Amino acid sequence: MQLSDAILLIMISFTAWLFWQGRRQAEQAKVHAERYCQQQQLQFLDIAWLAGRPAKRGRHVGWLSHYSFSFSSDGESRYEGTISLLNLRLEKVVTPPYRLPS
Repeated sequence: MQLSDAILLIMISFTAWLFWQGRRQAEQAKVHAERYCQQQQLQFLDIAWLAGRPAKRGRHVGWLSHYSFSFSSDGESRYEGTISLLNLRLEKVVTPPYRLPS
């Protein structure tokens, strides 16, 4: 095996690992968003990835991703909140003011 073959194999492996890690993070973001909506008695609608970047929070280093999730409070209105994860850990959930069902 030549050096160029080894470098190519490492690059392919790293790309596959990044994809796999991104999928795990997306699944975890959906779990967190659904749990948040359930705790707040909201209807979870959908989730989408917004952005990601390397980050360091205290002694935790990893990939910080931001997701946009949609929810409804009364079955008629649609609101968009954001959820941030560092690796698989929930960082924060931000939602706009929403109407409570009457």
